[in-house]
Amino acid sequence: MNENERKPFYKRNWFWITILSIIVVVSATTYVANYAFYQDKADQTTLRQRKSQSLKKKAEKSPSLITKYNSIKTGREGYSKRTIYKLLGNPKESQLIDPEGQIENVTWNGTDNNNEVMIQITFEKNKAQAKSIQGLDIDRENSLTLVDYNKIADGDGYNRVIDVLGEPDDYSDMNGIRTLTYVSDLSELDPTQNASIQIKLSNNQVISKSQINVK
Repeated sequence: MNENERKPFYKRNWFWITILSIIVVVSATTYVANYAFYQDKADQTTLRQRKSQSLKKKAEKSPSLITKYNSIKTGREGYSKRTIYKLLGNPKESQLIDPEGQIENVTWNGTDNNNEVMIQITFEKNKAQAKSIQGLDIDRENSLTLVDYNKIADGDGYNRVIDVLGEPDDYSDMNGIRTLTYVSDLSELDPTQNASIQIKLSNNQVISKSQINVK
């Protein structure tokens, strides 16, 4: 029996060559998988940034305050105070709520489609965290009804709500929640007829609804 035949298998060259080959293959596969994952995330981030820049440029050129308002991002990706001032111009007023947290409410007034519109943005450390727009004064062809209200269900999308109830009179965005508020036109003629509907959405889906005096 020669010397190679007496050696244990773990001392033979072919064993260690095999082990090394397995390590190389596993490492390469892991690298490729990780690269593909992070590259995909990077591509998604780039696409999101390009879309955001495109919306911002369109909003800057648009004369519509509503279009400008809708383009404003809040929360983790919230627009900076400087960006929003460039978009909306100088505000009517600002109020520092919490100096330590640098929380500030800023208000803009303007006219959009003959409506006196008020926009409010809440900044924290000069970054938009919440926003609301009021005074849209939508002229409805039909009154708010309980029948239409009951057509809206949890899980319905934003477009479904608009198809059923039309554009809201006011809406706000805070912590990823969009609140749509509908007010009956009758309340302008008779304050006792203060019918209203409120719809809350998250991730473009209805999560809750409420109504007052809707018949």
